Amino acid sequence: MAFEVQTASSGDSLSLTETFFSTFSDDFNRTMFPVNPEVRAFLANTILEVNSEHQHEILLKVTDPSNADVVAAFAKWILPIMSADLAAGAGADADQDRHEHPAAQAMNWPASSDAKLCDMFFGTMEKHHEELMEGRPHYYLEILGVHPSYQGRGLASKLLKWGLARADEEGVEVYLSSSPEGKPLYEKNGFEETKYPGRFSPWPGYEQVDMIRPPQQ
Repeated sequence: MAFEVQTASSGDSLSLTETFFSTFSDDFNRTMFPVNPEVRAFLANTILEVNSEHQHEILLKVTDPSNADVVAAFAKWILPIMSADLAAGAGADADQDRHEHPAAQAMNWPASSDAKLCDMFFGTMEKHHEELMEGRPHYYLEILGVHPSYQGRGLASKLLKWGLARADEEGVEVYLSSSPEGKPLYEKNGFEETKYPGRFSPWPGYEQVDMIRPPQQ
């Protein structure tokens, strides 16, 4: 049985959170999100929350065919407003406020997190996102993670191509902010590093890279 991309359900948030902890385990991420019950609950109820009312967000998962309880990989896509409206059955004059990205709102970080680092990292990413896309409809890959035990099996490519195919069909760009490890995969799939703002360093020896992919024929 092959690994398949599935839409995550409301009961998957805790499993997604465990894979998040396993995937993003370096000092930088552990400083922002230490592994404890408080942070686990925060992630499951915010960044990795599966909520059917959030029509503009799609959380995807790939499970292990031999163990359905394990999330081998996951991704969170933010749809263009036009796609979100179609999914919700709304008209062109739909309430724009419901599409506001969570990172653009004030976040109450867990007490055990480094709130200053979280604000700087996520705030800078969202600032770059807004400046670079200038309100143009686009797909946004907010996060993509593969459990260390399942890396090298093409799961990241499966989750990435889910959004790329839809963006190409709609003729819109795709935006993401890449970790150093992810950059080669994105370049292979047509993403280009932006010239400005381009990069920022939230942690010693770590550079986050802004990347845009134009629609492909």
